[in-house]
Amino acid sequence: MEQIREIIRERAMQYAEEAFAEQKEETCAAFGCILVCRKEARQSGLLALEEFAEGWKEKEGIPLKRLLTGMVQELVDSPDIDCWEEKACRQIMEGGYSGYEWYIASLYMAGCKKICMGVSETQYYLFCRAMVPERWQEVFDDYWESRIKEERERNDAHIEDWARHVFQREAAIHAAFHRRFEEMEPEGLRRILKELPDKISAAALAGAGESLRNRFLEQMSAEQKKDIMEEWYQNREGEYSLRDIERAMEQMTMAAGLMGAVGKQDFFSGKEKREFGPMDYRAGEILSGGRRTGSDH
Repeated sequence: MEQIREIIRERAMQYAEEAFAEQKEETCAAFGCILVCRKEARQSGLLALEEFAEGWKEKEGIPLKRLLTGMVQELVDSPDIDCWEEKACRQIMEGGYSGYEWYIASLYMAGCKKICMGVSETQYYLFCRAMVPERWQEVFDDYWESRIKEERERNDAHIEDWARHVFQREAAIHAAFHRRFEEMEPEGLRRILKELPDKISAAALAGAGESLRNRFLEQMSAEQKKDIMEEWYQNREGEYSLRDIERAMEQMTMAAGLMGAVGKQDFFSGKEKREFGPMDYRAGEILSGGRRTGSDH
């Protein structure tokens, strides 16, 4: 096995100069593919690579695509790295490659192995650079820097988009919650408080405005108010996440809509009867399992 590995390394180094001098674009694309594999493995785990590789079947511009896809899929399925490397060597030797293709094949094999070993960003960079002929290392450094810059810019743009979406979503949830309950009659507030578990009510009201929170408190029994206060005491200082509060607000808002939709008494007043948009959770779970009985409070 060692002899086969040595043959592959020798042929890769033999054609390394050709790979950069005559096939620079394709060689850089090969480096790009192996770097994308490493990023996917670090972000989603090694098992995610199999599905990731499936997506390459329809993509163009992947050098030795069949070889790389096979290597990645075997990397996920193989019991150990030695078994995988043996299969990878056999794939390369039977692939009928020539010239610079030996270099790319060797790059894929060594790169996948490093992915499996979980080396750091710096170690991975040094490994890739060591495979580049000396006179092309400055070109490789520029290529690496450009990829890092592009990735950083994409990540910054993703974070900005995510933040904008999250804040818009939070504002919509809070607005819908306050519109729904600020105009609800006291009997409707009591009905909601009876139907939903205290944990949901407490989480939602923890994020509500003071005026609306006080409206609900005024409609609680002494026992329920004590339970709600206890929930706040236990969780308000740090246990509630923003998502906990938003989810509870969504549940209370939808529960109010469901009670009206099934023909129960209408507890809404004035313009509050207008329609609200659908919420992104499973409404059928809201009123199941957590109902209060008449003796609860």
